[in-house]
Amino acid sequence: MGPITGRSPRGIGYPMVSFSKKPKVALIGIDSATWRVIEPLVKRGKLPTFARLMREGCHGALKTLYPTLSPIIWGTLSTGKTPDEHGLKAFTVLKARGLEKAFYEYRWEQLSPLMRAIYRVTRLASWRKMLTGRGWLRSIPMTSNFRKCKALWNVVSESGRTAGFVSWWNTWPAEQVNGFIVSQYVEDLLSSPEAHLIDAAYPAELLEEAVRFLRTDQQLSLDEMGRFFDLNPEEAEELARVRYTLTDPDPSQFHPARFLKLVYLRQEYRIQAGLHFYRKYHPDLFGLFLDADAVQHFFWHCYEPQHFEAVDPRDVARYGRAIESWYGYLDGLLSRILSEIDKGTTVVIVSDHGHGPSGQLPWSGQHEDAPDGIILLAGPAVRVGGALQGATVFDVVPTVLALMGLPVGEDMPGRVLAEAFKASFLRDYPITSVPTYDTDGMGGAAPVESEVDEAVKARLRDLGYLE
Repeated sequence: MGPITGRSPRGIGYPMVSFSKKPKVALIGIDSATWRVIEPLVKRGKLPTFARLMREGCHGALKTLYPTLSPIIWGTLSTGKTPDEHGLKAFTVLKARGLEKAFYEYRWEQLSPLMRAIYRVTRLASWRKMLTGRGWLRSIPMTSNFRKCKALWNVVSESGRTAGFVSWWNTWPAEQVNGFIVSQYVEDLLSSPEAHLIDAAYPAELLEEAVRFLRTDQQLSLDEMGRFFDLNPEEAEELARVRYTLTDPDPSQFHPARFLKLVYLRQEYRIQAGLHFYRKYHPDLFGLFLDADAVQHFFWHCYEPQHFEAVDPRDVARYGRAIESWYGYLDGLLSRILSEIDKGTTVVIVSDHGHGPSGQLPWSGQHEDAPDGIILLAGPAVRVGGALQGATVFDVVPTVLALMGLPVGEDMPGRVLAEAFKASFLRDYPITSVPTYDTDGMGGAAPVESEVDEAVKARLRDLGYLE
């Protein structure tokens, strides 16, 4: 790995303070987690940590947004604002040669009927392909400086509390906070180990610590592989050795199990780095991002083959337990988190949307019809055994702020899920509000490029999110 250098990202300085008697929150995001898988496994006794949290806290469906694009929904889950308000509206942006600003690279489902007609008539797809091929246009992943309003970590920091987030969606480049940010781009050193990511963490010196948890040799044990797949010895050994490369997702060239190996390495990095920095700083708000999306996209036809035609029974034999085993793995990660967090911390687990069968291959799982995500709250502030009704992705930020005893922005369209709170907590920390937290202008249209941009785009292509 190349030398690591750093500079302070944008933002203002905050004094490091300790509010050990103030209520704390651990916010765990699990991309694409769905009750459709969790509830049957809980009933069968396969997810003891989920079962415990459901039994001891409150849970329910979390209504999502359409279209179910990660930047849009995780932007709302991070800010409490609409996509138009937070400005994170695409996976990538287009930048013309010689121009500083860039423009959203919208997906087809985001276009209005009029724009779709214009797109077809003007053959914009052909023009874009030609201009990109000649280097006049470049496609660049969306970066955090496109966000036009404050995220949870900004609000918490400016309220005098501490915040620490690891691998959360759209945290590149890392911002200054009263605590730490380790952006999701650190993981992309798995694919581009020689890249220099000077803005990948705040404080900048944390990058050197973070990379220690990356298994850049990508060597896995056969036992690790056997957790998810029933492969013959030769297949398992080959998969355990193979390195991830920037592949084309053509089914004739692309092997989903290889990609899931990379996703597994990312989860291992996240839990180890996340708990390391949690132990070091013990922030009042801790955020960690996990993933159930990839395994569901690739292997739903083996999980529910009845929704597909002509599923190869050999694939069902090899990969039929991949999704259930992955949720068991996530359950174990949650158990590790619960064993580490400070006493008195409330846990909030959310997903951006659910998942279900697409009925077709190669991406057999889908969320295009905007299935509900999950929300699960447990801890000292939460009443026992409650069912949440009507929760939406807009409610997460107001609820987290209230659980920390902080005011809620009146310009946030969501509500506090106060029905999940204990009466004693509401007596000690009544819900209050402020007109807005967004008193300063934020956001820009100049993406911050990095040496791992191609790896980021390749991963999105592998999941079917980019052409």
